[in-house]
Amino acid sequence: MTQIPLTDEVVTDFLEFNINSSQNEYGTANSVSATKQRLKIAYAIQNVGGIDFSQDVGDTVPVKQSLLGLQRAGHEVRCFQLKDRGVLQYDDLSDIRKVLKTPLKITGSAPFLKFESAVRRTQKLLRLPYFAFLDTYRFYEACYQNFPAFDLCHEHNGLFCIGAALACRKLSIPYILTFSADLLLERALVGKPLKGLHARIAATEARFTYKFAKKILCVSEAARRHLIDTWQVDPEKIAVMPNGVDINLFKPTNAQSDDLRHELGLNGSQIITFVGGFQPWHGLDLLVESFAMLLKEIPTAKLLLVGDGRARPDVEKSIQKFGIAPNVMITGFLPQGRIPAFLSIADLAIMPYPQLPKELWFSPLKMYEYMSAGKAIVASRAGQIAEVIEDGYNGVLVEPGNTGSLTQTMIRLLKDEKERNRLGMNARQQAVEKHSWDRYVSRLETIYMSALEPSLAKPA
Repeated sequence: MTQIPLTDEVVTDFLEFNINSSQNEYGTANSVSATKQRLKIAYAIQNVGGIDFSQDVGDTVPVKQSLLGLQRAGHEVRCFQLKDRGVLQYDDLSDIRKVLKTPLKITGSAPFLKFESAVRRTQKLLRLPYFAFLDTYRFYEACYQNFPAFDLCHEHNGLFCIGAALACRKLSIPYILTFSADLLLERALVGKPLKGLHARIAATEARFTYKFAKKILCVSEAARRHLIDTWQVDPEKIAVMPNGVDINLFKPTNAQSDDLRHELGLNGSQIITFVGGFQPWHGLDLLVESFAMLLKEIPTAKLLLVGDGRARPDVEKSIQKFGIAPNVMITGFLPQGRIPAFLSIADLAIMPYPQLPKELWFSPLKMYEYMSAGKAIVASRAGQIAEVIEDGYNGVLVEPGNTGSLTQTMIRLLKDEKERNRLGMNARQQAVEKHSWDRYVSRLETIYMSALEPSLAKPA
């Protein structure tokens, strides 16, 4: 990335002026022992579009599982989330109905709200880009008022989101950042890049949070390399924290699977399943094309696509193009609690990522759900997938974008039940041993304690 002349100090000074233990079925202990320190954790979400606690999808899942796990481990966790022209406070995410609105002084006053309305009307009228200065000021105020009661702050990253970091700097509170993705790069990949001053300020603010954070959590080794190479982040402060899975919710089961097959009209068919959001980078067009070729050899097979998203119209066009609509079912969005039942009827679970212009930095939740459910997995050799799926042991890897290889691999496994069972059993074992949310939370606690050194905590 080119050097940006706009300095961190210019943006941050301007803004300041105007402005996170039960046992599972395998007996794995849930985090903190009696000798470990109980922490007071503030979790910050200024990113208004990134996390919706009413929907267990995407980034919401690891955030929610982290906070619930920390609560179960005995820590005091409060989540602060920017919402419209206020800041919500969640004291217990096991019941999201219990939400408070944080009292605000300046940014909640009538004069400020009138001024904000005028600014937003002007912005809309002149089609000016969104810089989130007023949102940042509001979130800064809420964090500055509340954070003195906490040992540390953990934030989920977002574009133009530095209110929590500014408050932590002012209050000298340790700041931990989750880097879920390079959101500037993601915008460019989907054809909506930020430009000019808009991009410069977004990049400068992101660089400030990366520099100020005591620890940065990212989901994959690819993301770690990206932070080091593109953003010049100190490698010592980065911790790779792949996503996890609820191994009790997602477990091998045949309960009601026959009823579900009958309900869906899938009796007597082998089922190939994809679960997740329908995004352009998920490769569903490749899966549809490969499945169309597979039907020439196994005409009774069915393709079950569990989910929805912006790429759905393109997926439906592809299904019509290949004339395979009778063999394909799209469920639409389903709550997470229903996903295990749909996985229970799958013979194969697929992650068909295409060849991407940039290395895949995600840690796909679906991969761990497939593994925990004991499914035979066929996945593209991309990013972190190739770090978790060991080809021939707990799944089978194919080259990204290679429809011929994907087709032949699916055909081979559909004809070999013993091999599918072996792959699924190994995948389940690895999910339990390495990827439960309990283990994730235990690692998170260690990172928090490291960020609090040398003085591990404030006096009670």
